[in-house]
Amino acid sequence: MELILFKSPSNIDDLSNDEILQRRLTGTKLMDSTTPMGRHGIVHITDGIVTNTAQDFEEDVDEASEALALNMVFIHTTIPVPRVRRVVKEQYTILIAMDYIPGRQLSEVRPSLSLLAKLRIAITLRSYVRQLRSIRHPLSAVQGPLATNEPRVCESPIFGQVQSTRGPFASYRELSAFFNDRLRRSLKSNLTHHPTDMGKFDDSAPLVFTHQDLNMRNLMVGDDGRLWLVDWAWSGFYPRWFEFIAMKRQADNEEMLTGKKEPLWDAFIPFICGPSFKQERWLAVVSRSLDWV
Repeated sequence: MELILFKSPSNIDDLSNDEILQRRLTGTKLMDSTTPMGRHGIVHITDGIVTNTAQDFEEDVDEASEALALNMVFIHTTIPVPRVRRVVKEQYTILIAMDYIPGRQLSEVRPSLSLLAKLRIAITLRSYVRQLRSIRHPLSAVQGPLATNEPRVCESPIFGQVQSTRGPFASYRELSAFFNDRLRRSLKSNLTHHPTDMGKFDDSAPLVFTHQDLNMRNLMVGDDGRLWLVDWAWSGFYPRWFEFIAMKRQADNEEMLTGKKEPLWDAFIPFICGPSFKQERWLAVVSRSLDWV
């Protein structure tokens, strides 16, 4: 997939790639006391443009999957996302230059919001998930991050915290086979209680585009009043129930990091993503073997 940028003028249009790389070294990091998590790798190179390092796991790729994802979401949905202005490769590092979104993270804003405002955000986020799932693209048959030539290594909270990356998987069938093998290992180990009617990995529905990191640090309440969705490093085409479980696990991680419980946010997750409780129970049985190599 060629990264076609639907360009409007930006203040890096006249900068060379070398100048962008140099500004990356001398720019201001987007980090302050009110946003302690989630923005450490972002650097201002001009007033309106920031850069972030692509998180692809392959050593030498020509395209950043996150940039491809941002471009696709911008074209096919109405979800507010940063515009990609330039992708610059230097040896094995790829920088994504994109618009800076003035605003505050939802994690910072949410405590002061009314119940009605929190409900509106949940409704908005539900609409975003539905738009993502409606994207139809030639690459939607390929499991994992966006790429033009071949499947890439997948990173997902679904795989667990010990080894969060797996693959690449050449097909949906390969992904299912991986999880079904882990189910077999879990049941064989006798280390976990399980019902007698355990089915196989749920691949009954087509792959859909999935963000996989929907948490309050990745939602920006923009100065323009819109809810912006950022940090698409883990996005890709996955089973639709991955979004629900990933969002729940990220909420648990957030509560562990901050020490703050967010019961209302947790309650909104089935509404936002659609409930996938059966798949969640299935994955709980498999989870122990996902920690093994």
